[in-house]
Amino acid sequence: MKGYGEWLQLSVFQCRLSRKQHAEMLAMLDSMIHHDHDHVLIINVGPAENVKPSIVSLGKDFDLVERQTIIV
Repeated sequence: MKGYGEWLQLSVFQCRLSRKQHAEMLAMLDSMIHHDHDHVLIINVGPAENVKPSIVSLGKDFDLVERQTIIV
């Protein structure tokens, strides 16, 4: 992730990327990981005024946990 973002903890990085940088980073990661063993999630939270997260998953299969209402 060197050159793309700031290390926050363990395997968590915060990146502010242009569309071109985002595409370059995805291509670089996709070529480096072992798809049967590794799992990379890229979560775009977008600008603070318009938070609509999107998730890109590389490597192993990923199933998004759906939010459910829980009545206590």
